[in-house]
Amino acid sequence: MSRTFRIATRQSKMAMFQTNLAIKLLQKAAPEYTFEAVPMTSDGCYERFKGDLKTIGGKGAFVKALELAMLAREADIAMHSFKDVPTDEDLPEGLIIPCTLEREDPRDAVVCREGESLAALPNGAKIGTSSVRRASQIKQAMPHLNVVPLRGNADTRVAKVDSKEVDAAVLAYAGLCRIDLKHRVTDVFEPDIMMPAVSQGAVCLECRDNDQEALEVLSRINHQPTFTVTTAERSMLTALGGSCHTPIAGWCTYQGDTELQLTGMVASLDGNRIIRATHNGTADNPAALGEVVAQDLLTQGAREILDACEAAA
Repeated sequence: MSRTFRIATRQSKMAMFQTNLAIKLLQKAAPEYTFEAVPMTSDGCYERFKGDLKTIGGKGAFVKALELAMLAREADIAMHSFKDVPTDEDLPEGLIIPCTLEREDPRDAVVCREGESLAALPNGAKIGTSSVRRASQIKQAMPHLNVVPLRGNADTRVAKVDSKEVDAAVLAYAGLCRIDLKHRVTDVFEPDIMMPAVSQGAVCLECRDNDQEALEVLSRINHQPTFTVTTAERSMLTALGGSCHTPIAGWCTYQGDTELQLTGMVASLDGNRIIRATHNGTADNPAALGEVVAQDLLTQGAREILDACEAAA
């Protein structure tokens, strides 16, 4: 009998869209197997594996939950928005990320109420975000706006704009497109104003590193250009030692067929200090490019900024 691969995923609308996309690609590339989504919550995982959570670093609850399901052999593969996954050095022992899907537009977008726009927001208007990276850059570029915390799924945050809890919200453009909310986008930030998060717009698939069958199947749908550029970005993040409490951003793109360009950014929480570095490198060694950009940022004083951010967290 052919194997059925169980793909652990969050239950949100966006996560299910991404998982179903992966299943569609896998089913086409590997018709000899079957694939099924295993929607999960984080709560039960915390109760059942409370002791084990100490061995899995400071990651989001859902990333941990899906990883623990694989370690418990309740799932064979996990689907993640790549920007939510810490660096490879922080992966639990026995797990590996061998596959990314083709990256969508990594930029950030603004959602306002109908008939309104970012440029028309008055002084003191509330703009919501759950990201310290976004908050820092908004504070520098638009100091007249009041940045406030805004959490929840993407559709929940859009609903909070409509209910006037906030006047605008900043979210990932790709995510809004995936849940059919592209029509709500009023503005899209260019990277020189709002540098995207490392790996934003990319979906990754994780599995056990000794599951040769899963590794072979995932290799069939891996989008190598996306895998390459996200490797560069994540290498930079690793070298900087960043976390969810630190405003770090990075965007790597191809310059021709074999050359990459990576821009990295580190910001203070108040947005008063933002440093950037841009370097080119070869596509056959993206990790080295990430390390070069990180070193440039560190030379400019990134460590001082990052330490201050961590202390304030």
